[in-house]
Amino acid sequence: MRQFKRSAVAVLSAALLGAAGLAATATPANAAQNPAASASAAQALTELNFQYASWSYQYPNPQSPSMGWVYPGPHYVYCYTVGPSVTYMGKTSSIWLLIDDDSGNKNVWVNKVYLDPDSWNVPVPKC
Repeated sequence: MRQFKRSAVAVLSAALLGAAGLAATATPANAAQNPAASASAAQALTELNFQYASWSYQYPNPQSPSMGWVYPGPHYVYCYTVGPSVTYMGKTSSIWLLIDDDSGNKNVWVNKVYLDPDSWNVPVPKC
């Protein structure tokens, strides 16, 4: 009987620790509001070339706080989402790319209109 109690305690302890581990790794509630919260760690990177400099934004919306700069040249992109349209130099797009900007900010957004024409149609995974 004593051996049975030890086994039962061990099984219950393992179950509780496992449940606590799952709870600790659950996606936070704000991830639904900001796709960046869970996208960058799980996505592969796609290299795209930016033709123009742009602000990067906290959310995929030009009305959200600007975070830093993305300069012309190659940048790795995690994924994309759809948001408000932006028009620049005759191009309009509602596609927002999740990147790390040149100011050191991680998981920020920039609109697709700033891409080089050769990068415009390169496939990027959806966030």
